[in-house]
Amino acid sequence: MDLNKQKRNLLIALFISALCPVGGQAVYDLDFQGVLHDIEGNRIANESFDLNVQLKMPSGSGIWFEFSSVTHSDPEGWFGFRISEVSRYLKGDEPFSDPVQISLEILPNSETEWIEKGGDFELSYTLSSQTDGQNKHMEMTRMEGSELVAHAEDEFRAFKDSYPFGYITGGFLLSHHATVSQELINDLKQWILPESYEEEGAASRGVKGGFPTGGYYRKK
Repeated sequence: MDLNKQKRNLLIALFISALCPVGGQAVYDLDFQGVLHDIEGNRIANESFDLNVQLKMPSGSGIWFEFSSVTHSDPEGWFGFRISEVSRYLKGDEPFSDPVQISLEILPNSETEWIEKGGDFELSYTLSSQTDGQNKHMEMTRMEGSELVAHAEDEFRAFKDSYPFGYITGGFLLSHHATVSQELINDLKQWILPESYEEEGAASRGVKGGFPTGGYYRKK
């Protein structure tokens, strides 16, 4: 084999390996969407606060990922964040074979009006892979043990907290890296707050309180 052909084959092999996930591990993104309400149930819109997010072992002995940001709720009270390629922070060949704790800490800043100084609070969840007979599925629980409501399709898993904590009603979307879209995020929001599915256009999209009936993927 001549030298040029060897170089060409090497470049092809490197290109193919670059397209494949490391160790065959699927690549997942993690999105969170939450809506803020006050004690009377009114939405807390256009408000500022500091958000700190951590991925760590349930024992708390190690932090794999952390970020902090000044966050604002939108005119409808929604806020969210995304951890792109969350699977790269997890150990093991199979994603979530070891439980991972997801912690959200809400802290007031100088512009925050809906939380008093010293009124910060934290929400913690555990995400893991469970085996039921021959089948495996993702499970998400609050740290005190209450299980989140789950919705599963081929390319994503969604979870919503059926027992909202104080100000926040929220949910998570765990999806393959290539499938995240604003449409899917909007479906997650509608699933978290079912009453919003009656907005104009929802019926034509096949939405019943969240994800489209008959599966997420549609022919274009």
